[in-house]
Amino acid sequence: MIQVNEFINKVDITDSDNVNCEFEVRKKAMDFYKKYPFYEEDDWKIIKFQNSVNQYNNLKDTQKYNEIEAYKEKSKSGYKGAHLLGNKSKGIALTADILTSITVPYKKITNVEPNLKGGKEIKDGILKGDLEIPNGLEPYFKAFAIVYYWCGNMMPVVESFPPGSHGADNWLLKMDTIMDCHKAGSHQNWRDWIKESWGEDLNKFIMDYYFEDCFDKDRLIIKNIVPSFKEDYVFSLSGRYLGRLQKNNNKLAKEFLINHVKVIIQRSYRIENKFHGDWKKKEEDEVKGIFKEIFAQAGFNGGQINKMVSLF
Repeated sequence: MIQVNEFINKVDITDSDNVNCEFEVRKKAMDFYKKYPFYEEDDWKIIKFQNSVNQYNNLKDTQKYNEIEAYKEKSKSGYKGAHLLGNKSKGIALTADILTSITVPYKKITNVEPNLKGGKEIKDGILKGDLEIPNGLEPYFKAFAIVYYWCGNMMPVVESFPPGSHGADNWLLKMDTIMDCHKAGSHQNWRDWIKESWGEDLNKFIMDYYFEDCFDKDRLIIKNIVPSFKEDYVFSLSGRYLGRLQKNNNKLAKEFLINHVKVIIQRSYRIENKFHGDWKKKEEDEVKGIFKEIFAQAGFNGGQINKMVSLF
């Protein structure tokens, strides 16, 4: 049986290293990306490069290899400890990105504009009780904050994903872009990267990136974050959906947040255990045990937890 606290320590990317780059580009995160089937092959290497992937590609294109080597030691202030995932034979280097922002849900759902810069500050502010969270949403945001920097909320990418103005910086919009990669559109570099790497076999991409739980079984149909056959499904945090989320004492907002938590936990479990396919009883029971621990840490009571332990 899984040791829940040991599992949490493994998949949580936060650490006390003397570095200041984003968590998703730290060495511990890169070690998880190497567990993805697509990146297990020997040609993919973790490269210490304490600057952006664009800077790496510019230096590589101009054959300034000495400067590439220099960035293994020096860094600009925001990238100390940063790494890339590179493939010399394919001539490509990847950075990494968070799947679902915690900043945008906080600002949109609470309708509060905090004087904070980004995900880490919002996460810490939620966990320390420094941010205003109305209408009984505290444990839902706290659960999201606890798992925010787990490996299941990160992925290697060709470039960071600029969020849309309607607050759709979440796994669903990113999957929608990837599934639509054979058409021209926004985030074209992502589309080109997916086409060049996986071609027509997007089911393989889903498996390679441990996204099985984000899609209907055996079909390239993305689940809504709040699934429903009625009109109250939720795709993003645009104005069209925000009103639905905030109705009835934030009923759907709570489901929206807890489903993000479940996706992160389930995907973290899959990555750590290299687990694919349908959930078997043993694996499902272990994931439910992780749910219970995180929900308890977030402040839910036993009755609430028992109603929320189903898989996403």
